[in-house]
Amino acid sequence: MHSFIALTKKSKFDTTNSETLSVNDKQRSRTDNNKLFPKLTDEFTQKLTEALTPLGFKRVTAEITMEADASDDEQESNFIPLNYLGAYVVNSSNEQNIEEAQKLFDESDYNIIPDVQLSLPKPTHSERVYRRRKQINWTTESGVHEAHRNGITGKGVLVGVLDTGCDADHIQFRRKQINFRYVPLHYRFKKMRDVRGFDVDGHGTHVCGIIAGQSIGVAPGVDLMVASVIESETYQTSLSRISIALDWMIFEFGTEENRDKPIIINMSLGFVPELIPKKDRDLLMVGIRELISTLVEDFDVLPIVAIGNDGPGNMRAPGYFPETLSVGAIDSKHKPAPFSGGGPSPIGGKLQPDIAGYGVNIFSSIGRNRTNGSLYKEMNGTSMAAPYVTGIAALYASVNTNFRGDILRRHLLNTALSLQAPADRVGVGLARFT
Repeated sequence: MHSFIALTKKSKFDTTNSETLSVNDKQRSRTDNNKLFPKLTDEFTQKLTEALTPLGFKRVTAEITMEADASDDEQESNFIPLNYLGAYVVNSSNEQNIEEAQKLFDESDYNIIPDVQLSLPKPTHSERVYRRRKQINWTTESGVHEAHRNGITGKGVLVGVLDTGCDADHIQFRRKQINFRYVPLHYRFKKMRDVRGFDVDGHGTHVCGIIAGQSIGVAPGVDLMVASVIESETYQTSLSRISIALDWMIFEFGTEENRDKPIIINMSLGFVPELIPKKDRDLLMVGIRELISTLVEDFDVLPIVAIGNDGPGNMRAPGYFPETLSVGAIDSKHKPAPFSGGGPSPIGGKLQPDIAGYGVNIFSSIGRNRTNGSLYKEMNGTSMAAPYVTGIAALYASVNTNFRGDILRRHLLNTALSLQAPADRVGVGLARFT
């Protein structure tokens, strides 16, 4: 299968700075997405439909799904409008058809982004599975227990999670209504399913437990929005699946119940650019930064991203992008985890990570057994440190709704606990609630 993302050109990127809008402007943008970036027009989508249909492409949306008796060409050749990102995902098993489709977008001022494979920074975990929750002892320095004693739990904050999913029937989430979607590997017969949350692996449930578990989470009061975009065993995903998930999330930002909420997105995933062929790499980097900048600049979202588990001197994108808050891992004694990445960012040279979170022997939910008993594990990874920081960010945002986007980012950095470790291992220090 050959795939690419056609992304509206917006102005960018050989620079990391752009004009910003006020918080109020960005809040208003949630009710009228056309104000800030070009939503796809029906006219252009119709033009594409007329041009691509003779090549065997089928238009697929959340409302239009593939018929079970569709031809092989229709099953394997399709395009998906992503209205809120201003993008299209194009898939075909026929390389010549893909080349013809690319020409149409080239003529219409779109960037063509290769649909590369991405993956989680693979965590490690103990083999022991717990059937009862342990007493969670976030350190005094974290400020978590003090916040909870004062009734600060993240209420009124929306947290999006891109991961393997979340088991909504785990005891940590049964009282929480999770807005959940599963993004299929290929858009053939299925649309994104609006169903009760499940997890194909357990990693996403672990991440969500750290953020919002009822009795174990840093910010149990937050509203969770979870997209399952990563597969079990391989921990693989793709840029197209992430793009489809982000487009859904942006739509949800504008709904009446979410319109005024601070928004944080946790991304415990990434890729090593050096493993991508040079001819695709530059466009890919531009494309991912465009996607993330839409979240940051147009909607005042704070993306919190794991820096990776490849050790000192190594980092994963998009963790080291200037638009994200990158997170490294430390243990309970505030020592950098040996696996945690860091170093000068290839974009601008700023030392990474930006900040650190607890990421060693982190106890959290993973799923249920066949008798419906809730299970837990301890895991190590920047994948665990990132949701810890996301939880701390949510505590701040629930206290002051002006703490969002870049303002929230700067507040986290300014209030971090300084550590006796180099900046390329822990950034400014430990994220904490003060």
